[in-house]
Amino acid sequence: MNDVQTYAFGRGESQTPQLLSGLDRLGEKLGRRLRALFEPISGVRPHIAMLDAQVLDFGQWSAQVPTFSSIGVYRIAPLKGQMLLRMDAAMISTLVDCFYGGLGNRPLPVRGEFTPTEDRLISRISEGVIARLSEGWADILPLEIGLVIRETGIGFASAAQPGEQMVLQRFMLSIARDQEWPIDLLYPLSSLRAVEPLMGTKAPVDEERVDPVWQARIANRMRDIRLPARTVLARPNLSLADLMQLKTGDIIPVNISRSLPLIVGDRIVAHGSIGEQDGRAAFQIEKLLQGPEQ
Repeated sequence: MNDVQTYAFGRGESQTPQLLSGLDRLGEKLGRRLRALFEPISGVRPHIAMLDAQVLDFGQWSAQVPTFSSIGVYRIAPLKGQMLLRMDAAMISTLVDCFYGGLGNRPLPVRGEFTPTEDRLISRISEGVIARLSEGWADILPLEIGLVIRETGIGFASAAQPGEQMVLQRFMLSIARDQEWPIDLLYPLSSLRAVEPLMGTKAPVDEERVDPVWQARIANRMRDIRLPARTVLARPNLSLADLMQLKTGDIIPVNISRSLPLIVGDRIVAHGSIGEQDGRAAFQIEKLLQGPEQ
């Protein structure tokens, strides 16, 4: 009985499996939507990986954050407390370079503030992230997310005490093999506990919205598409020696099969025979192929 350890009630990751799993489901949906946000900015299709949500102290998270970062502090009514959105300065600078036609590989100087262009891009990205976050939460609890302040360092954006427990939802953005940056959403654990029963319900998957008018129009357009159709009467085999000795007037014997293929594009869709109709050569379909590829 000498290995007794102190325990703080209300703490511990083991108490939040339902909450974290619910947040992970929301994160999967958000990650897919973030890809569409960053692609027009980076000029390439980015890769966004979602890490599992985790509980940690605010001081522990703060120690991981570079001194110079973009940190937005948001209120998340009706939840209590404040949420943080953190993005790396290197990511912002690289995206600005890519947006204006660069390759995103220019050296980044050591500095302590963002340029006006970078500030505008931060606002654009932040607004896009928050809008998509609100859409994802709408199925569980409609949130009114409003910006309180945006800072350039964790020392100026202390939204919690060092020992306060937070829930970290992290996405890793990469636009090249050797470039990867975290995008952090940090929630107070106490605020999420109030909606933990709601987090246990499965978040609805993005539904495919079917537009019948669009479907009818595209179907009509597709009917007018013309595809090359052909058949092959015979496939004679010649040796290289015979091929080199060919001359005008030579006759190559062929055997025409009773059943010939009808080929559309690069697929055989039917078999039939060659005949005549109205004085013109014609192909009569005798068997349509029915299979998973047709």
